[in-house]
Amino acid sequence: MTMAFFSSKTSFPLSRQELLSMRLFYVSKLIGFNSPFYRVGWKSQNTQEARFNALLAIGNLKGKSILDLGCGLGCLYGYLKKLGWKGEYTGIDVLDMMVKGARDRFPGVAFEKRNILLETPRRQWDYVFISGIFNHRVKDNWAWIRETVQSCFKLSRLGMAFNLLESQSQEDDRDTGFFYAKRADLEQKASLWSGNNYKIVSGYLPDDMTAYLYHSERAHHE
Repeated sequence: MTMAFFSSKTSFPLSRQELLSMRLFYVSKLIGFNSPFYRVGWKSQNTQEARFNALLAIGNLKGKSILDLGCGLGCLYGYLKKLGWKGEYTGIDVLDMMVKGARDRFPGVAFEKRNILLETPRRQWDYVFISGIFNHRVKDNWAWIRETVQSCFKLSRLGMAFNLLESQSQEDDRDTGFFYAKRADLEQKASLWSGNNYKIVSGYLPDDMTAYLYHSERAHHE
């Protein structure tokens, strides 16, 4: 759960002030906590791993290549290895402190600092995963989500998965600093972005939902 991108060179889809606010959020977590899940913004290891499980259920990941966007301290990689997964992993984040921390935790693993909206990778992965980065409330959350998801979908061969906080009532729309999406809105946008090859899952946590976007019907059912 870290920012997908941060740059002083762009004002779209996030303002300079929004970018700075998110950067300070993560820097404060890195300085203030020791446990990896706290340091990337999660309340507990259980909630972090519940989200990981939902993301990883997109398909058969054995031997597949994975891009973890907003990789933070490499927690998803550590969880994959705990599950016995074997494949090619790449983690990308925009914070130097996160990338350095991930490299220290998992020497030899491919972690890199990059803003994918400004520096598009010249390759693809089988699956792209995004966990938690869209939880921050900004002026236009859907513009940010659209730009990032559409860019990541192009980087994937089979599909991508990302999660959002789910709006359960009008109270979720209060200004708490977090963005809660309505499921109907996510359904409509996921259908558009994937050519109707998508799936939405929920129920693994009270206020969370995960979207799978696939490139084909075959990938959808694998």
